[in-house]
Parts: sequence; C-alpha cells; structure tokens
Amino acid sequence: MKRVLILGCNEVTKRLLIELCNNKTYASDICLASRRKEDCNELRALALSMGVRVTTSGIDLSNVEGAMMMVRIFAPDLIVNLLPPDLALEAMSMACKAKADYIDGALFGVPDIPSSTSLLSKQFKMFGEFQNNRKTAVCGAGFVPGAVNAIIRRASMNDFKKIDKVDIVAVSGEKKASKSGEKTEIDDTIYSEDVKAPAEAAKTGTSSKKVFYIEDGKVIEVDPMTIEAKSSAGTTVYLESSPIITDLLKEIPDLTNLRYFKLGKKPTKEHVPSQEKLDFLKEFGLLSDKPVKVGNVEVAPVDLMAAILPKMGNAGSSESADVKQTGTASYEIYISGKSKKDGSDITKSYIVKGDNDKSYEKYNVSAFEEMKGSAMIAAVKLMCHDKWKKPGVFTPAAFECETYYNAFKAEGITVTEGEGKPF
Repeated sequence: MKRVLILGCNEVTKRLLIELCNNKTYASDICLASRRKEDCNELRALALSMGVRVTTSGIDLSNVEGAMMMVRIFAPDLIVNLLPPDLALEAMSMACKAKADYIDGALFGVPDIPSSTSLLSKQFKMFGEFQNNRKTAVCGAGFVPGAVNAIIRRASMNDFKKIDKVDIVAVSGEKKASKSGEKTEIDDTIYSEDVKAPAEAAKTGTSSKKVFYIEDGKVIEVDPMTIEAKSSAGTTVYLESSPIITDLLKEIPDLTNLRYFKLGKKPTKEHVPSQEKLDFLKEFGLLSDKPVKVGNVEVAPVDLMAAILPKMGNAGSSESADVKQTGTASYEIYISGKSKKDGSDITKSYIVKGDNDKSYEKYNVSAFEEMKGSAMIAAVKLMCHDKWKKPGVFTPAAFECETYYNAFKAEGITVTEGEGKPF
C-alpha cells in the first residue's frame, strides 16, 4: 500500500479515487491537491461516504516553497500527476524533492520531428534525479502512447516474427460530410507564424508546420493534410505527427515503417500569405532577427511582429477540442509482417472502440478521454503494487507489456483482433 498524492481534480481523479477506495490494497492514505481546494473537498465527501479518510489541499506548483511544505507534511510514496502536461516538470521536481515515485498520463515537449538525437520528451531531463533517488517515474501512461504501444509490443511478441509496417488510425467520432463542389477561398492574412517560422527554420533547418512518418527507417516530412486514407468505417483520415511514433522509435528501433492518421478536415480557406505585405515588412527591417534597443530593453523586430500579429495555429485544419464528439470513436492499429507461426506474410488489426454518447452520459467526457482515464487508472494500480519499479524516467514501453495489457483490459478497454489486407 502507498501514501498517494493526486495532483489535479477532474473526472479521472474521481474515477481513480473510487477505485482506490474500493480496494484498500492500493493506498493506505490519499491526498487530493489542486488549485481549487473546494473541488477536492467535494471528492473528499465522496470518499468519506465510502468509509475512506482522504485529506485535501490547495496547491500552486509555481509556489515551490508552499507546495513543498504541503508535500513534506503528507510525505507521499507516489505522486499521481493529473494536471495539464506542461506542468509535468514542476510536478516531477516536487516528486524528486519528496523522494517519491511519480506517474503522469501524457508526454510533454516531444520533438515535432524526431531525429537520432531527439526522441525523448522533456520529462526525460529528470532521469538522473530519479535514478539518484532510486525512484521510478513513468510518463505517458494514458492511452497515448502508453496503451497503444503496449498493444503493438504485445503483437510483436505473440503474433509476428518480424514487423514490416505499423499504421495507427485515430477516429474521435463522427463528422458531417463537407458539401460537394465547395470552393476553397484564399486567406492572404499575415499571421504570426508567417514571420516567425521562416526565421526559426533558417536556424534549425526544419519547419514546425511539417508532419512526419517513417519509411524504411527514414523520417519523411510532408505538409499537413496532404496524405489521406480511410478508416475501417470509411472515414477520411489524414497523416499527422504523434508521440506514439516517437515512443515506438525509441523503444522498438527495429520498426522501420510507421504512420499515424487522425480525423481532420481540410480548411475552407487556403492560406497564402500576401507577398506584398511580407516584402513591405522586410523593406522596413521588421523581419530582422537582430535585436535593437528600445529604452532599456533589447528586442528583435521579428519577435515584436510575431507577438503583435494574430496566430494562425491549426484553425480549420484539424479537430477542435471544444467540439463535442458523437457516435463511435476508435483507435485502429494495423500491423504487417511475417507470421510468428509459419513465417508467412500477414496483416493483423487491433481495434479499440468507444461510444462517445455513453462516455458523456457516464463520465461527461469523450470516449477518447474515457480510454485515457482507464489506461491511467490501470497504470496507477500497477505503481501502487510495485509492478513498475526501476530507478529513472520511463514510458510504459520500458516495462513488460502483458501485465499492462491485462491491467487496462480489466479497466474496460477491449481490444478486438482480426486479420485482413494491409492498411
């Protein structure tokens, strides 16, 4: 049993708390901490109704001294981080200072385009600290990349002698078909990315707007929304970058052909920045990256322009997190290679489906979010029982996959296997 500190108060927190309260072999003491202590107190009342004592605390990770005072008082064995991914490093630093194990659900700061020297998320910067403390940190233990990669590694062990190709297809829900004959308009607005991206590309030799896939062991970069395919239900999906691919490259370097597709839609407007406007800015030195002094501050003109101009982001080109998904959601994994049984060429599919309507009714989240929560709860249980234990920072791919596979299946994630043609 562990003394478990849970950071963040959301629907996953509630589900995890109920699981820990229902089976007291996982945790001896539980503390819920969030910016809004009131939210934690509501869940505390739920735990008390189940006969379990839970403490609560307000916490602000930017206030290191105040946060650590609370942590030292509670003295956790395990810190479960359910806060946004960009707070991972602060939470991991807290775990190191408390000499506690750590787990979170998503990777933070994975390189946009992987290379031989950049396959790790920013969480791996903390590897030395956890190793010196003889403590374990597991990052990305949600459905992506954790559970998806466990499914692939299990397939490579049980079904394949050699894997030639892996395609992953994520369909978050049903989309309305676009109107036929719809004309694409031209958007000639100058955005922040139009002035900043060229300067960054000149320094790094890459463009942040590219997406990638792996072909014959090489990273291939292409423009977004240019490579499309069909899901098993006939839904149009588009090639995207994903930390799943990066994690697979890190953990299974023998995989030489990897692609990730997701639901999306082509923009109704095609962005073609006005060359006349760009030339005007350049003529007046407003795209220069050489700092100039303004009062007591030095600033590069291009940085100023990037801050002033509107951001293009991914508006109109991909799914919106604010749109409530409907219908069936699915993760489809297609693996082609040599059969472990007889060496013949085979393709197998491994599909996980969820019902968005039922997920919203049950947990008030999408089916994908329910999958992420289920995988995370399974991983926390493994940490509480010391099934994942070695010093350093890892993703779930660093541990035996069958145990994790069985754990998230027990939480309701069903994997349907089949055979068919290559994706």
